[in-house]
Amino acid sequence: MLKTLVVYSGKYGTTEEIAKIISLIAGPARYCTVDNFKEEYRDFDFVVLGAPIYEEKLEQTMVEFVKQNSAWLNNKAVAVYCTCLDTNGGLRELNNLAFENQINFLNLKALGGRLILDKLDSDDKVAIKDFLELVKLPNEDIDFYNKAEVIKFALKLKELKEELLEKLDDEKLLVMVEEFISSHNTCCLATCHDGTVRSTPIEYNYRNKNLYLLSEGGEKFSNLLLNNNVSVSIYDSFEGMNSLAGMQITGKAIIIPETCDEYGEVIEMKGLNLESLKKLPVNINLIKIQVGRVEFLYSKFKEMNVDTKQIVNY
Repeated sequence: MLKTLVVYSGKYGTTEEIAKIISLIAGPARYCTVDNFKEEYRDFDFVVLGAPIYEEKLEQTMVEFVKQNSAWLNNKAVAVYCTCLDTNGGLRELNNLAFENQINFLNLKALGGRLILDKLDSDDKVAIKDFLELVKLPNEDIDFYNKAEVIKFALKLKELKEELLEKLDDEKLLVMVEEFISSHNTCCLATCHDGTVRSTPIEYNYRNKNLYLLSEGGEKFSNLLLNNNVSVSIYDSFEGMNSLAGMQITGKAIIIPETCDEYGEVIEMKGLNLESLKKLPVNINLIKIQVGRVEFLYSKFKEMNVDTKQIVNY
């Protein structure tokens, strides 16, 4: 699997907090400061750089790090972010960094930062006072940090990293995905709405790129009726890192009425008798999940000289 390295600088903690969030979401990953960068980190596949803006300039240790490592960075997939009170000015600094070092960053992002006056050293207190007067902001604590924005940025980086995967031929991959789904019969269905989360082990059948699940009812339907976005996991038992086999499926759930022809077709496919089901004392509900995306982690992909994680968008 591709590995992400997040290298950051800064004195007051915000760029570090963002580095940790990125490493969690864009993992497998490691984060480190510029000063703690190690030679073996050059083997990482995707690099993210982060630094604050001080006195309207990108923090100097990061500028020097990029200058000294420009040849290495030019051969990597690299993204960069800064934390600042003026995002327009921050973006200009990131573009200057790219231009001066001739690096084609995959993504540049200026994120809102924090100003806590009591944490500043004496030199920074003087500098920030002049800056705040220049941009007509009050000389007081300011918090432009937005965790939701940071998470959205981290998800974008994860998406960019996935585009770097060494991919299997689409047709061959789809065959392997469908073989894996069809060779299992039990999944874990995750549903949610407004803070309520439910995870349900349940039997399924696969037909025409859809999963079909029978259920007598339950709390999962309270989520499905309000939010039809679902996630499904199918997997083998863990026996070691060299025999990983599991997938995450995202899709849309539909409750199929008993009066619909599709309901009867699925019951027949399962080898059940429709008339017998109707005589049961409770309703048997049919959930259809239209598969939208499959993330397949499979150790056997290594033998095909592609990444162990493959993605299919239906």
